[in-house]
Amino acid sequence: MRTTSLYRGEAFLVPVLFLVVFAGCSLFYIHRRDSDDIRQFRTHAAIITDDLWALNEAGARSYLQLAAQANHYRSLSLTLDRGDIFLEVHSPPLQGLDALLRRMHLIWTKTLSTDVFYKNRFIGTLHGEQYVRIVYPLLNIFLVLLLVTLLLLFLVRSLSYRRLLERRVRERTRSYRESERRFHDLVNLLPEMVCETDSSGRLTFANEITLKRFAIPPDHIGRRSYFDLVVAGQRRDLEEHFARALQGRDQGLAKFTALGSGGNHFPVLIRSAPIYREEEVSGIRSIVIDITERQALEEQLRRDQKMKAIGAMAGGVAHDLNNILSGVINYPELILMQIGEDSAIRTYVEAIRSSGMRAAEVVADLLTVARGVAASRTVANLNDLVREHLESPESNRLRSLHPEITIALDLAPETANIYCSTIHVKKCLMNLLLNAAEAINGSGRITVSTRSREKGEATWSVLTVQDTGEGISSRDIQHIFEPFYTRKVMGRSGTGLGLSVVWNTMQDHGGEVQVRSDSGGTRFDLWFPSTDRKRETDPSETVLGRVRGRGESILIVDDEMLQQDIALHLLSSLGYSVAMASSGEEAVRYLEKHTVDLLIIDMLMPPGMNGYQTYKKILEIHPNQKAVIASGFSKNRDVLATMELGAGGFIKKPYTMEQLAETVYNVLYRQPATGPSSPSPTEDLRN
Repeated sequence: MRTTSLYRGEAFLVPVLFLVVFAGCSLFYIHRRDSDDIRQFRTHAAIITDDLWALNEAGARSYLQLAAQANHYRSLSLTLDRGDIFLEVHSPPLQGLDALLRRMHLIWTKTLSTDVFYKNRFIGTLHGEQYVRIVYPLLNIFLVLLLVTLLLLFLVRSLSYRRLLERRVRERTRSYRESERRFHDLVNLLPEMVCETDSSGRLTFANEITLKRFAIPPDHIGRRSYFDLVVAGQRRDLEEHFARALQGRDQGLAKFTALGSGGNHFPVLIRSAPIYREEEVSGIRSIVIDITERQALEEQLRRDQKMKAIGAMAGGVAHDLNNILSGVINYPELILMQIGEDSAIRTYVEAIRSSGMRAAEVVADLLTVARGVAASRTVANLNDLVREHLESPESNRLRSLHPEITIALDLAPETANIYCSTIHVKKCLMNLLLNAAEAINGSGRITVSTRSREKGEATWSVLTVQDTGEGISSRDIQHIFEPFYTRKVMGRSGTGLGLSVVWNTMQDHGGEVQVRSDSGGTRFDLWFPSTDRKRETDPSETVLGRVRGRGESILIVDDEMLQQDIALHLLSSLGYSVAMASSGEEAVRYLEKHTVDLLIIDMLMPPGMNGYQTYKKILEIHPNQKAVIASGFSKNRDVLATMELGAGGFIKKPYTMEQLAETVYNVLYRQPATGPSSPSPTEDLRN
């Protein structure tokens, strides 16, 4: 780059210097030539003085003709002292090149005049018009200067090239040494193992990580064989790999089991290429990649993909079941409102509703596995959640079924808050306690503990459930989080969804679940990201009578006739005026002519517009339209997008009358109308 810059400088400077020198020489020559012409003209006048005094026209004419020819005068004239012309001499017209240059104005004329004196007496005047043919000497000067310049430039360039070549030789020598040092530095910085061999397979070079992984002293490299890097059973395969590499055959990555320090075995990928010295193969160079972590990640990925596929299937089934269960739960509620407390069928109706609620809990587990349920979140403390669950009917039922098992608490005095779905956290604890109890034969102990831990730059709240049961085998522990994988009798003591719910809940919360098990018991650690936010005040329990309607109009948008009928009866019994639409398009047409106080929109309504598209279209007609999203299964981004448009609430199917009443009442009276530009209360839907 520097050399190029110098050449560019020369290309500009040399012509400038040349022109300056040429201009100086030309001016000097022109000045000298003018002086010589004047002096020469005066000499001519002095020579013809005697002829003019004697009025010898023939002698003066003869001399002036010779002078005109020799000094390129176009014309010469001699006048007497009285001004009379004594004689005139004219040269013939210019010919050839001179004529051409004359027409191009490269040859021009100048006038000269001098007085003639005879013994200091003025006797006449000599006049002349001379051709200025300076173009010829200037051209000679130009050519000479050009030749000299080129010669000097050649000499300078030769010296510069010599110095440049010497400098490049020094630089390349230094660069080669630096390159060799850089190669060793880079190879030693690589996280992978690199080694070189001679043609017999003896190691000639190995980077630091290779020396460390294979316990090779640096001064013993030449004593170790390349074939000792793998287990004995694969030595022959490595020899074949070595032979093919010497031949220059690209084999890609070959998989081997390496024999590391202390007899440690680990999987590696090896790729090799020949080393050439003076166009001869002198050995091979290999890169050895430890793939232990990669294999673990691939196994985890396969497991995740399997769970995702099963979860997607479970989610689709759960969505349909939720719509069916709505009738099993809500119609008994309507019947219970119409019969007396002492009715003979009340017990049966309550049993139907209770069965529907239990079935809805199983469906909720399926939705958790599918990771498509939108659950509200709040700031909570693990200690409080543990205590609340242990005082719940589910925990009391577990104790009654396993009276010989002791549940001990070891709660940290202070644990950071977490932002979570309290329902799902309690469900995780319930599932872990149930699994722990069923893993204990006879008497035993389950310990529930909480701790705050630091990992990386984050603070985590850790919930631990540890039992003294028989433990989980190494074969089973690889599959325990897969849906429907269970060692229990399916349908009697388990559904195979408990630990899948735990795993998916932790994934949804940005947390992690760790499990350790041996013959002395099993330990589950649930790591929740902590938050600095303060706990929110729990709202008081909803009393159905306090959230009844006052004749407000509500439009139900749902493609399921059963859901329409349920919502119609529930909302009508709560004092609302209800209209129905079976699709998003029908809802938009209805609202072009009518107004309603609230929309209840289903998210999935194939094949037409979904809930998000419907609400967006309605906001173009009624910008401040209030809405509630009702769905049993929806992708969180769809729900979130609709909430960001302005929907004020979300209710999950199947819902109870109290849940519906509270949600509708809150959106109508406790939350301000939100439009597309207003902030939406959707923080609890973000994962």
